[in-house]
Amino acid sequence: MAKKKRKVNTKRIAIVALIPVVCIALLIANFTSIRLSIKGYHKEDKKVVLKLEKEDIKDILQYDQIINISKWDKVKNDAHYLLYDEYYRASKKSVKKVVYYIDSYYERMEDLNYLGYTKNVLFKNSDLYTISNLDTLISANVPYKKAKKYLAVKGAQIQDIKKYVDSGLSPLKAVLQVSYPGIDSSKKDSRSYTIENPEDTLILIKNGFSVPSDYVPKDLRDVNIPYETEVGQLRDEAATALEKMYKDGLKQGYSIAIKSSYRSYDTQLAVYNEYFAMYDAAYAASLVSIPGSSEHQCGLSVDLTSQSVMNGEYGTFGETPDYNWIEQ
Repeated sequence: MAKKKRKVNTKRIAIVALIPVVCIALLIANFTSIRLSIKGYHKEDKKVVLKLEKEDIKDILQYDQIINISKWDKVKNDAHYLLYDEYYRASKKSVKKVVYYIDSYYERMEDLNYLGYTKNVLFKNSDLYTISNLDTLISANVPYKKAKKYLAVKGAQIQDIKKYVDSGLSPLKAVLQVSYPGIDSSKKDSRSYTIENPEDTLILIKNGFSVPSDYVPKDLRDVNIPYETEVGQLRDEAATALEKMYKDGLKQGYSIAIKSSYRSYDTQLAVYNEYFAMYDAAYAASLVSIPGSSEHQCGLSVDLTSQSVMNGEYGTFGETPDYNWIEQ
């Protein structure tokens, strides 16, 4: 008699074979969950972390800080939690700004890393490395090693980085000649710049380099020397220096006075409009600063006259002995 063939339940064998694999996966998941608990993550945050890619979970476990997952999930994000936390600690920006920057940066990260712009470089100075500037760096294709010395110059413009490198000039000369040709008054420059720290007494202010229209120096005060029509005001440091100069002049027989000192933006605008009403445009432009671009608004500049002019002894300040003393 022929033996009957034994039926094999392949489905059952397959399931049995999967049991060890499933068990191992569960053990790993449980172990990861336990490690997250030990690190300090609560139940809801653990659920989110465990859904991430293995490498992301590994990085979070190795990170020396606990990430507040729920904080980042208050806004729509791409789940780059570790980068969010790192950038937040470096920049202290708002949740919304952090998520926008990191999610945008992540899309460009591979190209930036290739050029040497690591996250440590970018996060420390993200006000310079804005997203639009990151795109400029990628397009310029200039490695960080070459760009670094130029970007270290205060006032360097990322859009000019390739021109700096190609110029062959020292970093400072390259930045000045390429980005700020208007510093040299003999050169025309179509760019204009807003001075971000107008309280700094060493700022350069002139046509093309302006302070905000609402800027008023914090330490303005009356200057204790004679004045032609209204009490002169300057910043304290400038006022103190001018008062000393006035006293030194008196000892030598000279008596200087203030003709014009601090002017607000609105006052400068009125002067500007008056000159353009009186003279042709080219001549007027040579005589008066564009509103916002006058040293007078900074409280560091003064137009002088003398007591002798105010008394009618001389017609103009330039004719007086006081003027010659000032010039010297």
